[in-house]
Amino acid sequence: MPSPTGGPAAPKPSSDALIRLVVEKGWATRDQIQAAVQYQARKKVSIAEAFIELSILSEAQVRRALGGPKAPPPVTTEPHPLADAIKGYRILKCLGSGGMGDVYLAKQTSLDRLVALKVLPAHFSNDEAFIERFVIEARAAGKVFHENIVAGVDIGESNGRYFFAMEYVQGPTLRQLIQKTGALAEDRALDIACQVAAGLKHAYLHGLVHRDIKPANIMIAPGNIAKICDFGLARDINDSAKTTGVVQSSPAYASPEQGRGRPDADHRSDMYSLGVTLFEMFTGERPFHADTPAALLAKHATVAPPSVDEIRPDLAPASIALVKRLLRKDPKQRFETYDQLIEAIQEIEESSNEPESGDVP
Repeated sequence: MPSPTGGPAAPKPSSDALIRLVVEKGWATRDQIQAAVQYQARKKVSIAEAFIELSILSEAQVRRALGGPKAPPPVTTEPHPLADAIKGYRILKCLGSGGMGDVYLAKQTSLDRLVALKVLPAHFSNDEAFIERFVIEARAAGKVFHENIVAGVDIGESNGRYFFAMEYVQGPTLRQLIQKTGALAEDRALDIACQVAAGLKHAYLHGLVHRDIKPANIMIAPGNIAKICDFGLARDINDSAKTTGVVQSSPAYASPEQGRGRPDADHRSDMYSLGVTLFEMFTGERPFHADTPAALLAKHATVAPPSVDEIRPDLAPASIALVKRLLRKDPKQRFETYDQLIEAIQEIEESSNEPESGDVP
């Protein structure tokens, strides 16, 4: 029987096994996994087909999960199916896929410049909830303009397809960088964390909490410039409408308060996710692993994380203490402000030749 990608047949894992792999790799949020399971039951397709058809996973990711070739589908010379669908943009190639749509490299014809163009899947074009979330992401990105945030360019609807154009970043995600190189040098990891904190500070000053900070949502532009992307789960802190009991984050990076579905999770929740990300930059792996999203959330909420020096003993004591502080269960025991966090990181960087003097209290 052919695989869902049309390639050679490969041994198919059970739905549970594939979902466990998706959780382990951090490829999807809990909500996305639930959506795929519901779609599978409704459409009577495999879980792999559900992930692909909902644009949660790319075909290359599914092939990797099925044990097939790692290479993406062969390049075709045929015009892209969406080539003329989005007025004002010429689509060149697909850059990646996510739960809220495919992202393409496109040329904005009016200004003759390259942009990253996210297009909402056709099967969501009449789904008010998905359209609202799509618009929220675009408007959130459009509210902020900062060196460490991917800039929003345009949003609209063309031929029944909703699209969001944003700054095109010529570089990998932090996730891809870690997968390629493993643990990063201490100074580079601290520099990236400091830049992300600066971007989060700017967003917070404009009333936004990101709620999904993770390596896959951090781009590394030329010059080692870190840029936060994907504001699809961002919350306006001035919005009185709060969602209670719903996890709004990727389980592998969710703060304890997010795991409990608390509607008042604030900027310190993003600090926790940044702490998980910094742990991963330092070690090449995440502090917690589990087979299910619920188990991961429970670990973040109740289990003490390993000390980063158990894996990376060469780190400065201040760097070890920084990660420990960011990963504290009680948000009040993290940093109160981004200025305090940025200052702490900068002190570690400045005292890199005297590691004992830069310890975090």
